[in-house]
Amino acid sequence: MHRVDITLDQLRALEALARTGTFAAAAAALGRGHTSVLYLIRTLEDALGFAVVDRSGYRTTLSAHGRRVLAGAREVLAAEAELHAAVHELRAGWEPTLRVVFDGIVPIEPLLHAVGQLARERVPTQIDVRAEFLAGVEDTFVRSAADLMIAVVPPSVALTAVPLPALPASLVAHRDHPLAHGRHDTKALRRHLLLTVRGSDPRLELPTAAIEAHATVHLNDFGAKRAAVLAGIGYGWLPDALIADDLARGRVRRIAWTRASRHRFVPRLYHRGHPGPAARRLIAAIA
Repeated sequence: MHRVDITLDQLRALEALARTGTFAAAAAALGRGHTSVLYLIRTLEDALGFAVVDRSGYRTTLSAHGRRVLAGAREVLAAEAELHAAVHELRAGWEPTLRVVFDGIVPIEPLLHAVGQLARERVPTQIDVRAEFLAGVEDTFVRSAADLMIAVVPPSVALTAVPLPALPASLVAHRDHPLAHGRHDTKALRRHLLLTVRGSDPRLELPTAAIEAHATVHLNDFGAKRAAVLAGIGYGWLPDALIADDLARGRVRRIAWTRASRHRFVPRLYHRGHPGPAARRLIAAIA
Protein backbone atom coordinates (compact mmCIF):
# COMPACT_ATOMS: atom_id res chain seq x y z
CA MET A 1 0.00 0.00 0.00
CA HIS A 2 1.36 3.41 -1.00
CA ARG A 3 2.09 5.58 2.03
CA VAL A 4 0.42 8.99 2.10
CA ASP A 5 2.10 11.70 4.16
CA ILE A 6 -0.55 14.01 5.62
CA THR A 7 0.02 16.65 8.27
CA LEU A 8 -2.30 17.75 11.05
CA ASP A 9 -2.21 21.29 9.68
CA GLN A 10 -3.62 20.02 6.37
CA LEU A 11 -6.41 18.20 8.18
CA ARG A 12 -7.19 21.27 10.28
CA ALA A 13 -7.41 23.36 7.11
CA LEU A 14 -9.79 20.84 5.50
CA GLU A 15 -12.00 20.71 8.61
CA ALA A 16 -12.09 24.50 8.92
CA LEU A 17 -12.96 24.88 5.23
CA ALA A 18 -15.82 22.41 5.54
CA ARG A 19 -17.06 24.07 8.72
CA THR A 20 -16.88 27.70 7.57
CA GLY A 21 -17.56 27.34 3.84
CA THR A 22 -14.90 29.69 2.43
CA PHE A 23 -11.11 29.87 2.37
CA ALA A 24 -11.20 33.33 3.94
CA ALA A 25 -13.42 32.19 6.82
CA ALA A 26 -11.29 29.07 7.31
CA ALA A 27 -8.17 31.24 7.47
CA ALA A 28 -9.79 33.48 10.08
CA ALA A 29 -10.91 30.46 12.14
CA LEU A 30 -7.39 29.03 12.11
CA GLY A 31 -5.67 32.38 12.65
CA ARG A 32 -3.68 31.92 9.46
CA GLY A 33 -3.33 33.82 6.17
CA HIS A 34 -5.63 33.16 3.23
CA THR A 35 -2.79 31.94 1.04
CA SER A 36 -1.58 29.61 3.79
CA VAL A 37 -4.91 27.75 3.83
CA LEU A 38 -4.94 27.61 0.02
CA TYR A 39 -1.46 26.09 0.14
CA LEU A 40 -2.41 23.51 2.79
CA ILE A 41 -5.41 22.31 0.79
CA ARG A 42 -3.40 22.17 -2.44
CA THR A 43 -0.56 20.17 -0.84
CA LEU A 44 -3.14 17.87 0.77
CA GLU A 45 -4.61 17.16 -2.68
CA ASP A 46 -1.11 16.56 -4.07
CA ALA A 47 -0.38 14.07 -1.28
CA LEU A 48 -3.70 12.26 -1.78
CA GLY A 49 -3.63 12.23 -5.53
CA PHE A 50 -7.15 13.58 -5.95
CA ALA A 51 -9.12 16.78 -5.38
CA VAL A 52 -10.84 17.34 -2.03
CA VAL A 53 -12.47 20.62 -3.15
CA ASP A 54 -15.08 20.90 -5.90
CA ARG A 55 -14.08 24.06 -7.77
CA SER A 56 -16.69 23.78 -10.54
CA GLY A 57 -19.36 25.88 -8.85
CA TYR A 58 -19.67 29.37 -7.41
CA ARG A 59 -19.45 28.21 -3.80
CA THR A 60 -16.55 26.31 -2.26
CA THR A 61 -17.69 22.78 -1.48
CA LEU A 62 -15.92 19.51 -0.80
CA SER A 63 -15.87 16.82 -3.44
CA ALA A 64 -17.24 13.35 -2.68
CA HIS A 65 -13.68 12.23 -2.03
CA GLY A 66 -13.13 15.29 0.15
CA ARG A 67 -16.15 14.46 2.32
CA ARG A 68 -14.79 10.96 2.86
CA VAL A 69 -11.40 12.34 3.86
CA LEU A 70 -13.12 14.90 6.12
CA ALA A 71 -14.74 12.13 8.17
CA GLY A 72 -11.35 10.57 8.83
CA ALA A 73 -9.78 13.97 9.46
CA ARG A 74 -12.30 14.75 12.20
CA GLU A 75 -11.56 11.42 13.89
CA VAL A 76 -7.83 12.17 13.81
CA LEU A 77 -8.34 15.69 15.16
CA ALA A 78 -10.62 14.41 17.93
CA ALA A 79 -7.97 11.85 18.90
CA GLU A 80 -5.37 14.63 18.92
CA ALA A 81 -7.56 16.71 21.23
CA GLU A 82 -7.99 13.74 23.59
CA LEU A 83 -4.23 13.18 23.63
CA HIS A 84 -3.59 16.84 24.45
CA ALA A 85 -6.15 16.67 27.26
CA ALA A 86 -4.55 13.51 28.65
CA VAL A 87 -1.09 15.08 28.58
CA HIS A 88 -2.43 18.17 30.33
CA GLU A 89 -4.07 16.02 33.02
CA LEU A 90 -0.92 13.99 33.56
CA ARG A 91 1.15 17.15 33.82
CA ALA A 92 -1.32 18.37 36.43
CA GLY A 93 -0.42 15.30 38.51
CA TRP A 94 -3.65 13.26 38.37
CA GLU A 95 -3.08 9.51 38.50
CA PRO A 96 -4.12 7.65 35.33
CA THR A 97 -5.69 4.92 37.49
CA LEU A 98 -6.46 4.43 41.17
CA ARG A 99 -7.22 0.96 42.55
CA VAL A 100 -8.99 0.61 45.89
CA VAL A 101 -9.64 -2.65 47.76
CA PHE A 102 -11.87 -2.55 50.85
CA ASP A 103 -13.16 -5.03 53.38
CA GLY A 104 -16.88 -5.65 52.91
CA ILE A 105 -17.49 -5.29 56.64
CA VAL A 106 -16.69 -1.56 56.34
CA PRO A 107 -19.62 0.66 55.25
CA ILE A 108 -18.99 1.61 51.63
CA GLU A 109 -21.06 4.82 51.57
CA PRO A 110 -18.23 7.26 52.49
CA LEU A 111 -16.01 5.70 49.80
CA LEU A 112 -18.77 5.88 47.18
CA HIS A 113 -19.55 9.50 48.07
CA ALA A 114 -15.89 10.41 47.65
CA VAL A 115 -15.65 8.59 44.30
CA GLY A 116 -18.87 10.25 43.16
CA GLN A 117 -17.55 13.69 44.02
CA LEU A 118 -14.41 13.10 41.97
CA ALA A 119 -16.59 11.92 39.06
CA ARG A 120 -18.74 15.06 39.28
CA GLU A 121 -15.59 17.17 39.10
CA ARG A 122 -14.56 15.20 36.00
CA VAL A 123 -11.27 14.17 37.54
CA PRO A 124 -9.47 12.17 34.83
CA THR A 125 -8.37 9.32 37.11
CA GLN A 126 -10.01 5.95 36.41
CA ILE A 127 -11.05 4.52 39.79
CA ASP A 128 -11.40 0.77 40.34
CA VAL A 129 -13.11 -0.25 43.60
CA ARG A 130 -13.18 -3.89 44.70
CA ALA A 131 -14.71 -5.54 47.76
CA GLU A 132 -13.01 -8.41 49.57
CA PHE A 133 -13.14 -9.84 53.07
CA LEU A 134 -10.64 -10.25 55.89
CA ALA A 135 -7.32 -11.74 54.68
CA GLY A 136 -8.62 -11.67 51.09
CA VAL A 137 -8.32 -7.87 51.14
CA GLU A 138 -4.54 -7.91 51.39
CA ASP A 139 -4.27 -10.78 48.89
CA THR A 140 -6.18 -8.74 46.30
CA PHE A 141 -4.31 -5.56 47.21
CA VAL A 142 -0.96 -7.23 46.51
CA ARG A 143 -2.08 -9.23 43.47
CA SER A 144 -3.70 -6.26 41.72
CA ALA A 145 -0.98 -3.77 42.74
CA ALA A 146 -3.72 -1.58 44.22
CA ASP A 147 -3.06 1.86 45.67
CA LEU A 148 -5.39 2.01 48.68
CA MET A 149 -6.63 -0.69 51.04
CA ILE A 150 -9.31 -0.48 53.74
CA ALA A 151 -8.92 -3.49 56.01
CA VAL A 152 -9.77 -4.72 59.49
CA VAL A 153 -7.01 -7.36 59.40
CA PRO A 154 -3.55 -5.80 59.83
CA PRO A 155 -1.42 -6.34 56.70
CA SER A 156 1.73 -8.41 56.65
CA VAL A 157 3.58 -5.79 54.56
CA ALA A 158 4.74 -2.35 55.69
CA LEU A 159 2.24 0.33 54.65
CA THR A 160 1.25 3.77 55.83
CA ALA A 161 -1.91 3.49 57.96
CA VAL A 162 -4.70 5.99 58.54
CA PRO A 163 -7.08 5.10 61.41
CA LEU A 164 -10.82 4.93 60.69
CA PRO A 165 -13.79 4.84 63.09
CA ALA A 166 -14.19 1.53 64.92
CA LEU A 167 -17.03 -0.79 63.87
CA PRO A 168 -18.96 -2.31 66.77
CA ALA A 169 -20.19 -5.86 66.22
CA SER A 170 -22.36 -8.25 68.20
CA LEU A 171 -22.54 -12.00 68.64
CA VAL A 172 -26.12 -12.72 67.55
CA ALA A 173 -28.56 -15.46 66.72
CA HIS A 174 -32.09 -15.65 65.33
CA ARG A 175 -34.76 -14.97 67.93
CA ASP A 176 -35.87 -18.63 67.79
CA HIS A 177 -32.35 -20.02 68.12
CA PRO A 178 -31.58 -21.71 71.48
CA LEU A 179 -28.71 -19.29 72.12
CA ALA A 180 -31.06 -16.29 71.83
CA HIS A 181 -32.58 -17.13 75.24
CA GLY A 182 -30.94 -17.34 78.64
CA ARG A 183 -27.26 -17.02 79.47
CA HIS A 184 -24.66 -19.37 78.04
CA ASP A 185 -21.08 -20.38 78.70
CA THR A 186 -18.48 -21.37 76.11
CA LYS A 187 -19.38 -25.06 76.40
CA ALA A 188 -22.97 -24.25 75.39
CA LEU A 189 -21.82 -22.19 72.39
CA ARG A 190 -19.72 -25.08 71.16
CA ARG A 191 -22.83 -27.21 70.73
CA HIS A 192 -24.06 -24.93 67.94
CA LEU A 193 -22.81 -23.85 64.50
CA LEU A 194 -20.60 -20.78 64.51
CA LEU A 195 -20.86 -18.86 61.24
CA THR A 196 -17.79 -17.03 59.93
CA VAL A 197 -16.84 -15.19 56.76
CA ARG A 198 -14.23 -17.38 55.03
CA GLY A 199 -12.87 -18.32 58.43
CA SER A 200 -11.94 -15.54 60.81
CA ASP A 201 -8.36 -14.38 61.22
CA PRO A 202 -6.57 -14.67 64.60
CA ARG A 203 -5.38 -11.07 64.15
CA LEU A 204 -8.98 -9.97 64.72
CA GLU A 205 -8.71 -11.27 68.32
CA LEU A 206 -12.34 -12.39 68.36
CA PRO A 207 -13.42 -13.91 71.72
CA THR A 208 -14.86 -16.90 69.82
CA ALA A 209 -11.56 -17.79 68.11
CA ALA A 210 -11.19 -20.97 70.19
CA ILE A 211 -14.66 -22.18 69.16
CA GLU A 212 -14.07 -22.14 65.42
CA ALA A 213 -12.37 -25.53 65.28
CA HIS A 214 -15.39 -27.27 66.78
CA ALA A 215 -18.37 -26.39 64.56
CA THR A 216 -18.04 -23.72 61.92
CA VAL A 217 -19.64 -22.82 58.59
CA HIS A 218 -17.54 -20.52 56.38
CA LEU A 219 -19.53 -18.07 54.23
CA ASN A 220 -18.47 -15.81 51.39
CA ASP A 221 -19.54 -12.40 52.74
CA PHE A 222 -21.41 -10.67 55.53
CA GLY A 223 -24.63 -10.50 53.52
CA ALA A 224 -24.65 -14.29 53.29
CA LYS A 225 -23.75 -14.54 56.98
CA ARG A 226 -26.66 -12.31 57.98
CA ALA A 227 -29.00 -14.41 55.81
CA ALA A 228 -27.75 -17.60 57.48
CA VAL A 229 -28.34 -16.10 60.93
CA LEU A 230 -31.86 -15.01 59.94
CA ALA A 231 -32.50 -18.53 58.63
CA GLY A 232 -31.60 -19.94 62.05
CA ILE A 233 -28.67 -21.97 60.69
CA GLY A 234 -26.22 -20.77 63.30
CA TYR A 235 -24.87 -17.81 65.21
CA GLY A 236 -22.01 -15.41 64.63
CA TRP A 237 -20.51 -11.95 64.74
CA LEU A 238 -22.22 -9.30 62.63
CA PRO A 239 -21.54 -5.55 62.41
CA ASP A 240 -24.14 -3.57 64.35
CA ALA A 241 -24.68 -1.30 61.34
CA LEU A 242 -25.71 -4.30 59.24
CA ILE A 243 -28.22 -5.68 61.74
CA ALA A 244 -29.55 -2.49 63.33
CA ASP A 245 -33.00 -3.00 61.82
CA ASP A 246 -32.99 -6.72 62.66
CA LEU A 247 -32.20 -5.94 66.30
CA ALA A 248 -34.82 -3.18 66.46
CA ARG A 249 -37.50 -5.48 65.05
CA GLY A 250 -36.47 -8.39 67.24
CA ARG A 251 -35.54 -10.69 64.34
CA VAL A 252 -32.13 -11.33 65.91
CA ARG A 253 -30.91 -11.07 69.49
CA ARG A 254 -27.54 -10.57 71.08
CA ILE A 255 -26.34 -13.72 72.78
CA ALA A 256 -25.89 -13.44 76.54
CA TRP A 257 -22.51 -15.10 76.85
CA THR A 258 -20.44 -15.43 79.99
CA ARG A 259 -17.66 -13.84 77.98
CA ALA A 260 -17.82 -10.68 75.84
CA SER A 261 -20.59 -10.76 73.21
CA ARG A 262 -19.60 -7.36 71.84
CA HIS A 263 -16.53 -6.67 69.71
CA ARG A 264 -15.00 -3.71 67.92
CA PHE A 265 -13.44 -4.18 64.52
CA VAL A 266 -10.74 -1.58 63.95
CA PRO A 267 -10.46 -0.71 60.24
CA ARG A 268 -7.56 1.26 58.82
CA LEU A 269 -6.87 2.77 55.45
CA TYR A 270 -3.48 1.75 54.09
CA HIS A 271 -1.51 3.21 51.21
CA ARG A 272 1.91 2.94 49.62
CA GLY A 273 4.49 5.71 49.35
CA HIS A 274 3.27 9.15 48.39
CA PRO A 275 -0.36 9.09 47.17
CA GLY A 276 -1.38 11.22 44.19
CA PRO A 277 -4.08 13.92 44.26
CA ALA A 278 -7.03 11.58 43.62
CA ALA A 279 -5.81 9.18 46.31
CA ARG A 280 -5.34 12.07 48.75
CA ARG A 281 -8.90 13.20 48.11
CA LEU A 282 -10.25 9.72 48.87
CA ILE A 283 -8.13 9.39 51.98
CA ALA A 284 -9.28 12.77 53.32
CA ALA A 285 -12.95 12.02 52.58
CA ILE A 286 -12.91 8.55 54.16
CA ALA A 287 -10.76 9.36 57.17
